[in-house]
Amino acid sequence: AVVSTQSTGAASAFAEAIEIAGKQKWTDKLVEIMRQLDKSYVEELRGCAGYFKDLGKYEFAAESYQKLGELNSLVELHIESQQWQEAFTLCEDHPEFKESVYIPYANFLAENDKFDEAQEAYYIAGKPTEAVKVLEKLTHNAVAERRFDDASYYFWKLSMAYLKLANQAQTRGDEDEVNQYLDKFQDYQHRAEIYYVYQTIHRYTEEPFTSHLPEALFNMARFLLHNLSQEIPYGISKVSILYALAKQSKNMGAYKMARHAFDKLQQLVIPRRFQQAIDLSSITIRSKPFQDKDELLPMCSKCSTTNPLLNQMGNQCINCQQPFVHSFYAFEVLPLVEFIPENGISDLEAVKFINQDPPTNNNNKNNGWQETNQGDVQTMSFENTNTSHYDEDTFETRLQNWESMTSYQPVEVGAEILKKMPRSEVVVLKWGSPLRYQFYKNLMPDIILDTCDSCNRIFYADDLELQYLQKQACPFCRKSVDKIEQNEEEG
Repeated sequence: AVVSTQSTGAASAFAEAIEIAGKQKWTDKLVEIMRQLDKSYVEELRGCAGYFKDLGKYEFAAESYQKLGELNSLVELHIESQQWQEAFTLCEDHPEFKESVYIPYANFLAENDKFDEAQEAYYIAGKPTEAVKVLEKLTHNAVAERRFDDASYYFWKLSMAYLKLANQAQTRGDEDEVNQYLDKFQDYQHRAEIYYVYQTIHRYTEEPFTSHLPEALFNMARFLLHNLSQEIPYGISKVSILYALAKQSKNMGAYKMARHAFDKLQQLVIPRRFQQAIDLSSITIRSKPFQDKDELLPMCSKCSTTNPLLNQMGNQCINCQQPFVHSFYAFEVLPLVEFIPENGISDLEAVKFINQDPPTNNNNKNNGWQETNQGDVQTMSFENTNTSHYDEDTFETRLQNWESMTSYQPVEVGAEILKKMPRSEVVVLKWGSPLRYQFYKNLMPDIILDTCDSCNRIFYADDLELQYLQKQACPFCRKSVDKIEQNEEEG
């Protein structure tokens, strides 16, 4: 009883000393008292911590809570004082505090307009829905401020966020959510492409100079026209698209397309700075032939159908309905034909078959010609011993035997055809689960193509290399060259 009375008296004395030192803002005295106390003096140590916080001496407040072993209070202190690095260090030893730390950290970043970092913080905290909300806000701001290249980038990140959510929903076995998230993924991928292309058209109509060739502007304007047949996204001007298309079509000899664009412009509200030029060109285009140059008409690589420049079906072949695949810099139609592995062949197996060296036909290496040596006489004779050569099952024969269908169907190939394909002639787009890989055969191997492994966009190899040199990153998804090379080495 005597010991208890003495302890109570000591605690009371410490409490009075702490109150006096705290009110007088004697930091050194408070530190001295705090370091004399052990963890049994709970209220006294909490009192010290409170005064240290009021004085802005957070390191001493942290020391007080560490003495007490109150990790919750320590976490709250780091968050309140915005000592994020100390909070992250604490999370490494105590993962149960990850959500408690990273959500306030993400909110802090978002309030300070650091939305990219905030999004990553929400993911670390296990809050993907909040990360998506941050990206949506970013995207809206970018479009409102006419930063269409940023809008494209954020829409792409949004699409990839929904692909992650679809993957998680698939793991849970929720098919309805999978389909819902994949619809969002496809929609945001489409919007990312639209804003990415429109940024160039917008600059062309607003600024006096452009680094793009007339052919590229023409292709971009056509791409937008065919992909905006139903809905015009917020911030995009149809006048700018049609004006760029009309001007470049006229310059390149696509007079039918130019006349269509000028006619459509006359039905819209035209800015005053364009009015005179459009009115004059609408009259002078009538003196030109009502046709487009043949060399400008795109040809479908799958069915060899020549398509009109103004395609009522949109960005796909009018015959076989294969969607056109564009180079994502010059936006020319690429000579690619999509194919899929037969049932029973997984994507990874298909890639493995393609990566194998194509088999060589040693039995027919002279194409039927045989050499005979008889003393001083040498003779060459032709014998068609391989009558099945022309009936061989190859990708080309599958393509020749293509039949028109009511809906688009890629070419279906088996393991033997996959093994015969030269790896350099195949483009593989490796989408994450739950999506399947996409496979394309390059029908013009002399044209060297390259892909960005991050966003799965296809470029002419020279164009992508130039973009890497200029921007040190992919022009579409902004993945840095260093990270791309690192992924290739790990792959």
